[in-house]
Amino acid sequence: MTTVEILNKIVEAEGNARAISDEASKLKECFDSYVNEHIEVLRKQFFEKAEKVIAQAKNAEAARADAEIVELDKKLETELATLKAFYDKERETIVQKIFKLAVDADA
Repeated sequence: MTTVEILNKIVEAEGNARAISDEASKLKECFDSYVNEHIEVLRKQFFEKAEKVIAQAKNAEAARADAEIVELDKKLETELATLKAFYDKERETIVQKIFKLAVDADA
């Protein structure tokens, strides 16, 4: 092989190396773009799922709080009814005692 042929082979190999390097750079850019797109899709899916879970938790907590309020209202109503009955019972007893004292005083 002559020196010119060797130089031509070197120039040709350098051209091929540049083409391969350029192709590799393009593939890397495409792959990076692909990965970044998928990362963004996964991020959106994660946040959507997280928002759904948070909404479900809020709804469950609101339902639990509402149920607890209803239960406390029932308990309060029961206690108020008991106290009212006690008040009504004692009021009648006091009225009877006062009436008896008044009747006994007149007799």
